[in-house]
Amino acid sequence: MKIDGMDDWLKKIETLKKEFPKQTGRFLMMKAEEVIAETKRNTPVDTGTLRNAWQRENGGSFKQFIFNNVKYSSFIEYGHRVVRGKKTVGFAKGRRMLHRGIAKVRMNFYRDLDKVYKNLIEK
Repeated sequence: MKIDGMDDWLKKIETLKKEFPKQTGRFLMMKAEEVIAETKRNTPVDTGTLRNAWQRENGGSFKQFIFNNVKYSSFIEYGHRVVRGKKTVGFAKGRRMLHRGIAKVRMNFYRDLDKVYKNLIEK
């Protein structure tokens, strides 16, 4: 006995099994690039070294790492003491470049992810 539509349903399940990791990886890569673009917009520029050093690394199909190898990037991100003549004279507030970039992309992240998965299911 054959159930109507069962073959189509099984094909859809097989397609989902193959396409889900690919689509998720592609989506996360695109979102990581958006975070980098937003972060660069928020990065202060003196020589351009800090702004141009933002990078993305693939951490598997469901992970993306965003980082900056410039030694002083954390001081600009989180803030630092201002020292003159071996004496602390103040504190420079952090610019929160990466935090702002992530927050901006996060606003639409789940809505966009929902669209990707709906398109995947409708195939």
